[in-house]
Amino acid sequence: MTTAARPHIPRGVDRQRGVTLVELMVGMLIGMLAILVISQVLLVSEGQKRTTTGGSDAQTNGALSVFAIQRDVQTAGYGFTSSPSIIGCPISAQFNGATPTGFAGALAPVFITTEADRILANPAVAVGSGDSIRLLASSKGSYSVPTRVIPPTFAVAGQVVPVTAALGFADRDLALVAADATNPCRMLQVTGVPTAMSIPRADDPNGWNSPNPQAYGDGSVLVNLGTLVDNRYEINNGVLQLSSFDINNPNTRITRDIQSDIVSLRAFYGRDTSVPADGIVDVYDMTTPATNAEWLRVLSVRVIVVARSAQFERGESGVFVTPANPNWDLGATPTSNGTGVNTCGTSRCVRLDVGAADVADPTVDLPAKHYRYKIFETIVPLRNMLWSS
Repeated sequence: MTTAARPHIPRGVDRQRGVTLVELMVGMLIGMLAILVISQVLLVSEGQKRTTTGGSDAQTNGALSVFAIQRDVQTAGYGFTSSPSIIGCPISAQFNGATPTGFAGALAPVFITTEADRILANPAVAVGSGDSIRLLASSKGSYSVPTRVIPPTFAVAGQVVPVTAALGFADRDLALVAADATNPCRMLQVTGVPTAMSIPRADDPNGWNSPNPQAYGDGSVLVNLGTLVDNRYEINNGVLQLSSFDINNPNTRITRDIQSDIVSLRAFYGRDTSVPADGIVDVYDMTTPATNAEWLRVLSVRVIVVARSAQFERGESGVFVTPANPNWDLGATPTSNGTGVNTCGTSRCVRLDVGAADVADPTVDLPAKHYRYKIFETIVPLRNMLWSS
């Protein structure tokens, strides 16, 4: 029996049995360090990307919000500002035998309700959500031309309204008749097809025509409102909402969400205070006009919208993305007055409450301090007021 010869193994090779435990641990340590570095790079890159994306979202939401408000403000007053003598008249309306809930109190193109008044009317409104803007206009898509009431005046059930011309009026349109800006202007509804110089108005106890309407004399103005544009913009729970008048159910409003992550809305009336009036805005304030003369001085609306980024940014302990509520520079002229408006050097600025400040201790960690904010401002001329002046 022969024995197989042992193969020749080069010297030293038989001692290589793999890596030692120390070498394995060193390799694992190097790999873990590499993973840690790569992870940190990815985390920083992802954070920057989300911050950029969140800023873009805020930019888009804020711009669209301003556009929506601006579009409605520009058309405010359409249909009735061409009769400036009736602007500001207290509206008297009856639907189903009662005054509709939340119906506009006066005939004017725009109403600004401050945050304090909103909270007073509805305690559920969040502090810092800002003001609301309400706009009135005729909804007629073609034209809305006020007409004049002529003798004989209408004062009994079933009478028509005699007018100089019924151009533009149609069956089921809402109309408003007014003698001046002091006495009540009353709502009625057209109940048939108008003729050239008369508008049907039959009693409807379940609708807008209550029995025994008040007589209006020769020269009173009849305004065609169509289905009435009555839009209100306000912020609820970080969402810009639009609520609209419903002609068929005036005791409720149709509410729609316009844009998310909108946290504050401020608005100012732009007034011409010169004597005599020169058509130039001298003051921005929040005081609602009380007389016809004061309404005719309102020429524009100044709107400020604050949009919030969607990205919550943690940051280091005690270091906040937004450490305090921002102040927005309103400029030195025209003069600006109102809640939150103060002097900043030689200029005027408004404090925009986004929930990022704590008066007692500014180092307190509040959720609002971990978001970025973008501020949008626009001044919208009330075109219908300017054209009728």
